[in-house]
Amino acid sequence: MKKSESENKNKVSENSKSNDAVSVSVSGGKKKKIRKKRITAGRIVLIIILLIIAAIAAIIFVPPLRSAVFGALIKNQISSASAGYRYYTVERHDITTTLTGTGTLQPYDSYTVTTTVTGDILSADFEEMDKVQKDDVLYVIDSSDIEDDIEEKRKDVADALEDYNDALADYEDLNIISDYSGTVRDVYVDEGDSVANGAQIAYIVDSDTMLLDIPFFAANTDNIRTGATAIVTFASTGEVLNGYVSEISNLTSTNANNSTVRNITISVKNPGGITFGMSAYASVIGTDGSTYDCAGSGTFKYNEEETITASASGKIETLNIKEGDKVSKGFLAAVLESETLDSQAEQLKKTYDNQVKALEDLMEQLEDYTVKAPISGTIVQKNYKELDTIGSSSMSSTTSLAIIYDMSKLTFDLNIDELDLSLIEVGQNVKITSDSIENEEFSGIVTKKSIVGSSSGGTTVYPVTVEIEGNDKLLPGMNINAEIVISNTENVIAVPVSAVSRGNTVEIIKSGFTSEDKEGVLTEKPETETVKVELGANDEDYIEIKSGLSEGDIVIYEMVNVSQNMFSSMFGMGATVVPVDGASVPMRGSGGEMPSGGGQREFSGGGGMPSGGSR
Repeated sequence: MKKSESENKNKVSENSKSNDAVSVSVSGGKKKKIRKKRITAGRIVLIIILLIIAAIAAIIFVPPLRSAVFGALIKNQISSASAGYRYYTVERHDITTTLTGTGTLQPYDSYTVTTTVTGDILSADFEEMDKVQKDDVLYVIDSSDIEDDIEEKRKDVADALEDYNDALADYEDLNIISDYSGTVRDVYVDEGDSVANGAQIAYIVDSDTMLLDIPFFAANTDNIRTGATAIVTFASTGEVLNGYVSEISNLTSTNANNSTVRNITISVKNPGGITFGMSAYASVIGTDGSTYDCAGSGTFKYNEEETITASASGKIETLNIKEGDKVSKGFLAAVLESETLDSQAEQLKKTYDNQVKALEDLMEQLEDYTVKAPISGTIVQKNYKELDTIGSSSMSSTTSLAIIYDMSKLTFDLNIDELDLSLIEVGQNVKITSDSIENEEFSGIVTKKSIVGSSSGGTTVYPVTVEIEGNDKLLPGMNINAEIVISNTENVIAVPVSAVSRGNTVEIIKSGFTSEDKEGVLTEKPETETVKVELGANDEDYIEIKSGLSEGDIVIYEMVNVSQNMFSSMFGMGATVVPVDGASVPMRGSGGEMPSGGGQREFSGGGGMPSGGSR
C-alpha cells in the first residue's frame, strides 16, 4: 500500500517536472509525449465576451427574440415619457406647395475669344471686369504681312480676269457676221463643215443699186460735179434710165482714139433688169448747163460686194444663209463651235475663280486680325495684353485671348425626380437664396423642362433650367438654394398635418369644451367623435380640408413620442408609434396611408439624386 502511494507521488512529481507531459506507448516500445493545454483566466473572459456578442446578434436579427426582449423595453420607455393630446381650433390658412433643392449658378452665356492668326498685338484697350458690347474691338493684331499678300493676290486676280476676257473675246470670232447689206450669191460651206481661220463662207452683192463705170473726155469733166444728173442708155435695148454722178476719177488715160479720158461712176437704181457686166452709154448735165456725152461705152458692176470669211477655226454649228437670201449689215451668217476654245475658256475661268477665292480667303483672314467681342457681357479673363506676341511654338492652333460672361441673366439646372416632373411647368416662379448672401431672397423663373433624363439606382431625374435676372450680388459659381412654387392656395380651411389619421379621418372634440387658446395641450382626452374629411393641398405644417370640417371646430390628436422612432429605426420594429393607450399612429415611411395632396419634396441640383424628402 505504501509502495503504491509512493509510486503515485513519484508519478505526480514526474508529471510536474515534465510540464504536464503524458507518456503514450507506441509501437516498438517508444513513448511520445503530448502536452496538455492549460485553461487560463484570460481565455475564460474571451469566451464569455463572444457568447454575449452572439446572444445580442441573435436578439437583433431573430424577430421573435427581438420582440420578446425589446418590446417591453420600448413600451416601458413610452409609458414613462410625458404623453398627451394636442388640440387645434380650425381656421383658414394660405398653403403653398413647393419643391426645394440646390444648384450652381452659371452665366446666361459665355464665350472664349480665340484667334488662329499670329503676330504682335498692337492694341488691347480693355481690362478684366470691363463691360463690352457685341462687335466691340478687343484686340488689333499686326497684319502687315497678310496685307502684302492681299496686294499680290489682287494682281493675280486682275491677270486671270484679263486672260479670261481674252478667251471670251475669241468667242466673238466664232460668230460670222456680214459687214454689208445685199443678196447672197454663193454659199461655200454646209453645217458641220470644219473651217480654218480666213475660210470663205459666202459671197454677198448689193444689186439694188448698180454702178456704171464709163469714160468721158477729160476736158469735159472740168464742168462735171458729183451728184450731177446723168442719163443712161442701154446698148442692147436702147432703154433709158436716170442716174447721178457718184464718183469722178482723178486719173486720166488714153483711149483707142488717142483721146485723153477720165472715168466717171454713175449710180443707177436697179429696176430689176440690170445685171453685172451689162453695157450702156451715158450723158451728164454739166455745171454750165450743157450736156456732155461719154467718150465710149461702159459696163455695170454691183454697188457693193463682199466675201464673208471665218475669223476663227472651228466647226460650223449653225448656218443661217442660203443663196438668194437678202441680208442686212450685221446679219449673223453662221456660228462656229470650238472644243479647243471651250476647254481653254473653262480652264481660264477656273483659274480666275480660284484666284478670287484665294483673295476672299485672305480678306477674311484680314478680319481675324481685328478681334471683336462675339457677345455682349463682362470680361472675366484677359490672357494677352498690348505688345504681346501671338504665335510662339508652344501655342495651340487656336489661341484663347479672353473669356466673356453674359451676366445679364444667370441660370442653373435642377434635377427633378421623375415622380415630380409633371408638377413642373415653364413659367413657374422660383425663390432663390444663397448661404453667401444672408437674409436676402431672389426671384427666378423656370425656362426649360428637359425630357432627356438620367438614371441611377433605379431612379430617373430630369434637368429643369431656371433663369434669374442679373444683379450685383449673385455670381457664377455660387451654390444656391431653390424653391419652386408648385401651387399657392389662399384662405382655405386647414388643420395640422398630424391631425389627419389613416383613412383621411380626424377627431373633433364634442361641444362643451372651452379654452381661451386656439391650440394647446391636454393631458387627458376629452369626449370626441371621428369625421371623414376630403383633403386638398398641404405644406410641411398644414393640410387643406375641402369638406368635413368648419371654421371653429376643434380637432384633437395624440402627441407622438419621438424616442419610439429611434428604437424602431435601430431595431427594425416597424415605423409605428405605440402611444400610452396602445393606439397605432402611422409614420412616414411605415407603409401606412398618408394624407393626400401637395407638400414639399427636396431635390438636388448639379447632377445629384433626389434627397427623398416628404410629400
